[in-house]
Amino acid sequence: MKPYDARQVANWFIRRAARDGRVLTIMSILKLAYIAHGHYLAQKGKPLFANKIEAWRYGPVIVGVYEDFRKQGMEVSRPLSRFAEIDDPSDVTVLEEVWEKYGGLRPFQLSRLTHVRNGPWELATKIGGWYAQIPPALIEQHYRAKEEQHA
Repeated sequence: MKPYDARQVANWFIRRAARDGRVLTIMSILKLAYIAHGHYLAQKGKPLFANKIEAWRYGPVIVGVYEDFRKQGMEVSRPLSRFAEIDDPSDVTVLEEVWEKYGGLRPFQLSRLTHVRNGPWELATKIGGWYAQIPPALIEQHYRAKEEQHA
């Protein structure tokens, strides 16, 4: 199976939040998709999605997700209809784990998790400045270490 589009992952989190009677902010969607990608890389050794992630001033940004969902404003309640749902049970399991662990956090709490010292976002900005691409290998290494700490 080839990787998803990150907007499919964003859609999954929007639908998952709706099941809990919640609406997510654009910041939460960006951070949850990024964190899910990191955990997926760490657990499966392959990317959840193929979209480029850039190191913007306020954290990692999946450009396509930002551009398509920001049209809804700060709170995002409508999935994009042009993307298929994620229905692979093993992929949904990873997304559910991320939702259970991080879905209840406020946007700025999620943001702090993506701004950790020597984390992928900080390293990418040191190497390439603002808007540098965050390499998947940096993300995988970071989340693999996190998973090993909690094992």
